[in-house]
Amino acid sequence: MSDLPLSAVILAAGRGIRMRSRTPKVLHEICGRSMIDWVLGACREVGIESDRLFVVHRPGEPGVVDHLAGKARLVAQPEPLGTGHALAQVPAEWLGQGDVLVLNGDGPLLRPETIRRFLAAHRAAGLPASLASVDDASRSDGRVLRNRDGGLAAIIEYRDLTEQSRNVSEINVGLYCFAAPQLSAALAQLRPDNQAGELYLVDVFQHLSGTQVVKLPDPEETIGINDRVQLARAETAMRRRLLESLMLDGVTVRDPTSTYVAAGVSIGQDTVLEPYTMVTGTTRIGKDCRIGPFAQISDCQISDGVRIDSSWLSGATLGSGSDCGPFSKLRAGTELKESVHVGSFAELVRSEIGSRSAVPHVSYLGDATVGEGVNIGAGSITANYDGRQKKATVIEDDCFIGVDTMLVAPRRLGRGARTGAGAVVTKDVPAGVTVVGVPARAIPHKERA
Repeated sequence: MSDLPLSAVILAAGRGIRMRSRTPKVLHEICGRSMIDWVLGACREVGIESDRLFVVHRPGEPGVVDHLAGKARLVAQPEPLGTGHALAQVPAEWLGQGDVLVLNGDGPLLRPETIRRFLAAHRAAGLPASLASVDDASRSDGRVLRNRDGGLAAIIEYRDLTEQSRNVSEINVGLYCFAAPQLSAALAQLRPDNQAGELYLVDVFQHLSGTQVVKLPDPEETIGINDRVQLARAETAMRRRLLESLMLDGVTVRDPTSTYVAAGVSIGQDTVLEPYTMVTGTTRIGKDCRIGPFAQISDCQISDGVRIDSSWLSGATLGSGSDCGPFSKLRAGTELKESVHVGSFAELVRSEIGSRSAVPHVSYLGDATVGEGVNIGAGSITANYDGRQKKATVIEDDCFIGVDTMLVAPRRLGRGARTGAGAVVTKDVPAGVTVVGVPARAIPHKERA
């Protein structure tokens, strides 16, 4: 059986009413990734290919269809007639003759290694079905009732429990594995003999020749999300998991309770994350960096040895040895080369700053190209917008921009050019020339004594 293709069916057709959201439940995010993507990712990590991944969804949710395009094969459940009905919508010929893993789309905390152990136990038992359970009497999931031999006697949905069966602590967590041919035959025998009038998936075990119960050690992995309170709990659990993984890989996290790192972020060895730091998106941070406190970083590429203090960065690239902050704002398209300093209350967008240059205080550079060894004086700006379009400013190597300089784009300052304090530069400045005043005018350099 283990040599045959393994399939997975993810049940994601629930209405998610308790989420009270216009967003489909399975598209709500956990640490920057939708919960359905967490489930799909776990399936892929255990070796299930996209063409063997099936997601049962509710018609009328185009967001789900668009989100899953190319990630899995979609199966619509036209009417909400229960989990057994949902699984039966997947054509038997799609599942083939191998094993079928069945999971819930709102269970993002299930680890790939847990699925692997579950599959190994299923295949070792050689039975047509296996189900996973945990001990957690606090949850309103169906209870697993055992017979005298310890095998499965029944699974009773919470709404159908008697007072006696409510005392049972072992619960069904919605993770199953079936031999596909036996599953198809059992699904055909389901009947809606319950208070909800639905086809319960758990009733298939009555029509199978043997079922193994595999108890999982960590109840937290099996939490299902039905409302925003549970969503927040799952977020907390996943955030802790991601931070622990980083710390085990050599990253220092000063205060995990106040630090947020999204899924997919990469952080190098011996980097320190200070409290109240948030790192999201496609961010990559190198080695020996110090990030925070109070840093918010998204979709950035940060090289080794960078220092970011109390700043906001989005879509920026920072070369090795550079630093910014406190209270800097680096927007999309900004690139700092090696050993660049960006100081307090400076804002940069779509600008490239050359090596060893500095933008120390209260300045704005938009659509600027700054060379190497340049100093931008406090309060200087590139006036890059003329009311119709953005225009560029070029400041070549070794320029010195005096405090409160206004560079009215489009402008070019040649190598070694200088501006006096408060200059308003409305014309290009040749190399080596100093300009002062409003509008700025050239003055000769004083000869050396």
